[in-house]
Amino acid sequence: MGAAGQPLLQMEGVGFAYGPRSVLEGVDLRLEAGEIYGLVGPDGAGKSTLLRLAAGQLAPAAGRVRILGRPPEEPALRPLLAYMPQGFGLYPDLSVAENLRFFGELHGLAGPELTRREAELLGRVGLAPFAGRRADRLSGGMFQKLALACALVSRPRLMLLDEPTTGVDPLSRRVFWQLLDGVRAEGVGILYATANLEEAERCDRVGLLEEGRIRREGPPLALARVPEASPWRVRGREVRRRLEALRRLPGVEAVFPHGRSATLWLGPGASPRRLGQVLARWDPPLALEPAPPSLHDALLLRLAREQARERQPARAPGKGPAEKGPGEGAGGRDRA
Repeated sequence: MGAAGQPLLQMEGVGFAYGPRSVLEGVDLRLEAGEIYGLVGPDGAGKSTLLRLAAGQLAPAAGRVRILGRPPEEPALRPLLAYMPQGFGLYPDLSVAENLRFFGELHGLAGPELTRREAELLGRVGLAPFAGRRADRLSGGMFQKLALACALVSRPRLMLLDEPTTGVDPLSRRVFWQLLDGVRAEGVGILYATANLEEAERCDRVGLLEEGRIRREGPPLALARVPEASPWRVRGREVRRRLEALRRLPGVEAVFPHGRSATLWLGPGASPRRLGQVLARWDPPLALEPAPPSLHDALLLRLAREQARERQPARAPGKGPAEKGPGEGAGGRDRA
């Protein structure tokens, strides 16, 4: 189904509103096979609405949505699409195996084929020893693994996941992502909505949803780079008690704590060598080393820059256009 080279999911100029309140406007998005696309935004940004549009549960007010070149509401696409909304509808009074069997029957599986698929998925997500346990007695992480198994029962080509690890402990979240990596390796495309920037860094591409539009898009590492700024890690005793002193150092644009260390973003003209020499003379001394760019810190730095520009007085008439902020491009969207 679908022509060669056809994207799994394509949105073009999509808009949507709940009554007079606009939620999405001019959204363009393309998802390929074997790709995890992270849709990142705060609560209320429109992530869930966008996924419901992709699933065919809502109709766009503007633009169009296509799965393999066809409207998502077409019945023939149902087996190829798996949608995991927040609070995925498992049956709490059914066992793990009964839930999986129920979803398999919904997709037309029966007899030996259903039995094989059930055993395969239970083994894959590590729930085979708990097949007889009721769903309402599972931990948060186990519950989400069961939801993922139920979503995979029809062998979908496209998965829509709406913040599936919310409320899940870090270890279970890591295991869940290992399962997703295996799904991606099979050529399944995954649209993953999240407000967690650490999760976003595991995606192949990320789209930042702001005020109903995807403002920036690209690989996480590219989005984590900030023009004319470089990240450096500070380590040593009492780092967190000295954050304000670090912020006052020449050339330091921003400081973000990370556990027992901190990341310094140095602006243009700053000398890491001289700064390292200064920190080495502190009592107790601190060490400065290169740090990998973090999407979380990069977005915080961009926000701090934007807020600083907003505090600046407006330019007088005739003084020329205001300087564009980092990452701004034509139409307000930057593709890294």
